[in-house]
Amino acid sequence: MNLYRSDEERLTDILIGDAVLQLLATDSVSDSALLNKLNDMASYECDPSRQHALQRAIAEVRKSIETFSRDAIILKDMDNVRHVFRNRDKTRHDTQH
Repeated sequence: MNLYRSDEERLTDILIGDAVLQLLATDSVSDSALLNKLNDMASYECDPSRQHALQRAIAEVRKSIETFSRDAIILKDMDNVRHVFRNRDKTRHDTQH
C-alpha cells in the first residue's frame, strides 16, 4: 500500500526530514528554525520539482504552526519550560475535567 498520493508528497516529507536532521545537528530545533531552514534550502534549490516540494513543505509547516497555536495554550514556568495545554474536544467546546 502506497502511503503517498504523489511523488511530490513523498519528496515534500523527505525535504522536511532533511531540514529537521540538519537542525538536530545544531541543537536548535524549533518551529521558526525549521521554517528558516526550509526557506534557506528553497533559496539555493535549482531543481523545479524540489523547489515546488520545498514551497509545499513551507506551507505545511506554517499551517501546522497556525493550527497548533490556535488550539493550544502555552505557558512557561520559572525554569523556562513550556507547558502546552490543548483542548482535545474537536467540537471546540471546553472539555470536562
